[in-house]
Parts: sequence; C-alpha cells; structure tokens
Amino acid sequence: MTRSDTYSRPLVLLHWLVFVAAALAVAAIEIKGFFPKGSPERAQMAVWHESFGLAVLLLMTLRLAVRASTGVPPLPPGPRWMELSAQAMHWLLYLLMLAMPVLGVLAVAWSGKPVPFFGASWMLPLTVDAPLGRSLKNIHEAGANLVFAAVGLHAAAALWHQFVLKDGLLRRMS
Repeated sequence: MTRSDTYSRPLVLLHWLVFVAAALAVAAIEIKGFFPKGSPERAQMAVWHESFGLAVLLLMTLRLAVRASTGVPPLPPGPRWMELSAQAMHWLLYLLMLAMPVLGVLAVAWSGKPVPFFGASWMLPLTVDAPLGRSLKNIHEAGANLVFAAVGLHAAAALWHQFVLKDGLLRRMS
C-alpha cells in the first residue's frame, strides 16, 4: 500500500479520536444507570456523557474540514456496489456523528438545563420547551441504535476486507 492509498495522519488521528470520544460518551451513559437517581455519581456520568458527546461534534466538524481540504485516498479496485455502499456508509456515519450530539445538546437546552463541556457550561438562548426537549431526547436515544448498527456494519466491513478479501484496506486508517 502506497502513501497515496492511505488517509492523511490528521484524518487517521481524528477518526480514532472521534471513536474514543463516542465510546466514552456511550460508556458514561451506560454506567450512569448503575447509580441511584439523584446521586452525584449519576449526575457526573450525565455530565461526562454530554461533554464527550459535544467533543464528538467538535472533532467531527474538524474531521470534515480536514477531509475537505486534504481529500481521501481512492478505494481499492472492486465492484461498483462495494464502492457505493462504502461511500453511503461513510456519509451515514458522518451524518450520525454530527446529528446525535446536536440532538443531545438541543434536548438538554430545551429542557432548561445548561450544556456542560468538561467543567464549563452555558445556557443556549432557547426558550425552555420541556416537551420538545423530551422528544429530542427520545429521538437521540433511538438514534443511538442506528449508530450502533452503522458502526457495527462499518467495523464488520473493515474486518471482511482485512481477513476475507485480504486487500489491505484496514491499513488505510492505521
């Protein structure tokens, strides 16, 4: 695999930083459920979930800006359906990694709560609308299932390329 067949170092770094931030956001919200309602530990897990979610949004925005300026390597030769499905999956993941944090931030803000980010917080200039906040929270939570499915398919495809097709595709992101 040549240098032109791999992603730029900044894109590789941002890919894995987004993955880590998203994984930590998921871990925080899952761990939150182990603590009793009203406990400081439960509240802290929510703050970490929201902070890591906002980090995903910031990192994804940066990632898309870097992607636009540096481009991406061409896909290895293969059937057209594989190229189209790879492009569709990447754009779906980009959309989800932007939409989920935006929905989460708006759910928090419309619920009348400050939006936290690793020790800082701010109130968005939105009129409190608790029913809308709950609706967005429900959409955000339902969207998590779509994220899990998309990430799972993405990882499965990468492993299929690595171990079945043996085309070295996985090295593009390492």
